[in-house]
Amino acid sequence: MESFDIIVIGAGPAGSTAATLLAEAGVRVLLLEEKRMPRHKVCGEFITPESFPTLERLGLMSRLRQAGAREIKTLNLCAENGRELAVPIPEMSSAKSAMGLSRACLDHMMLDRAREAGAVCIEGAVVRRCFYEDGNPAGVEALLLEKGRNVEFRASLIVDASGRNSRIMVDRRERQGGNRGSRLYAMKAHFEGVANIDEKVELYFFKNGYGGLSEVEGGLANLCFITTEDVVRRCSGNGMQAVAASVATNPIARDRLRHAKLAGKWLTVGPLTFGKRRLARDGVVAIGDAAGMIDPFTGTGIQIALKSGEILAECVIDMLGAARRINREYDSCCSASNGPHCPDSPGIAQTEKVISRYQKGYQTEFGERMWAAQVLRRAAFSTNVVNAIGGVLVALPWLAHRMIRATRAGSA
Repeated sequence: MESFDIIVIGAGPAGSTAATLLAEAGVRVLLLEEKRMPRHKVCGEFITPESFPTLERLGLMSRLRQAGAREIKTLNLCAENGRELAVPIPEMSSAKSAMGLSRACLDHMMLDRAREAGAVCIEGAVVRRCFYEDGNPAGVEALLLEKGRNVEFRASLIVDASGRNSRIMVDRRERQGGNRGSRLYAMKAHFEGVANIDEKVELYFFKNGYGGLSEVEGGLANLCFITTEDVVRRCSGNGMQAVAASVATNPIARDRLRHAKLAGKWLTVGPLTFGKRRLARDGVVAIGDAAGMIDPFTGTGIQIALKSGEILAECVIDMLGAARRINREYDSCCSASNGPHCPDSPGIAQTEKVISRYQKGYQTEFGERMWAAQVLRRAAFSTNVVNAIGGVLVALPWLAHRMIRATRAGSA
């Protein structure tokens, strides 16, 4: 049975960020990923400027550009009645532009970066359970798909970055997402030949949902939208029929997609639940979507994943630094008195302290943003409210900017 300091479950942006930063700090990290990279994922694939500091720290910004990440300079809000409001990215943040890049490319790149940093990364590993000793996490049992056998790995700190359907953090009841028929589902696909989407991300509101469209690498555009379970069922899960019944009822979206062609397969996930969840459970700490999923209309899902992984890594590194200082002092005292050598650093074992610091950091960074998104969510699924707000925002751009900032880092 192999032993590590920390096991991270899930190699998306949150898990790979934490694994990379911890490995660079000398922590023995095991990163387990259920899928094999590259793999596509339902996501708006919009990287906000607030993500850039973490990506710079990881040394990935130049790699993203080399991979063909598209520059996005404008956010266009498009109400169902055809009204629209263009908000330049510099008015939303200090950066000149955002970026568009597929999750297949981004996640693969981030997993490779974790390997470079020294993390042990295993793909095709399905974590079935955590096991405990004396009431504390001691490791995980994982099914290695390629070998077809179960393997146990030991660690005193387990980090769940496995996403919104975490087997550890989310109960089956919590996955139900409300009443049947009205539950929310997300669909995503890439298109070629999309009209007039250069350097823009557009957010479309329509009856029973909303969706986003923006460029990614390879001359493609990513369409990702959320609608009700009733719409998905009436269309028998057919992506193009669902688009016609939802997104394309917005005249601006309909014009953009008029001559577009599907490039690849449709992906569907649901039912969806939004908002902050528990940040820890039975000694296991959650980051990324496992800790909570912010509403996609904010465009900040990737940034929150990156930042939550960074916050956790900083908490662990700080605790380790403090523990090592204590040990050096103990060792010095013991040497002076010819006493016994002091035990190894207890930092990793102090999971409660790490979790407590992480929870405070998470709440400080994301608490108000989650609340603002919850308030705006109620409007997003009301056609009358959306169209009324659209008229107000067009007339009062300063209000639009303030609402947008309320769901982003550094908001008041």
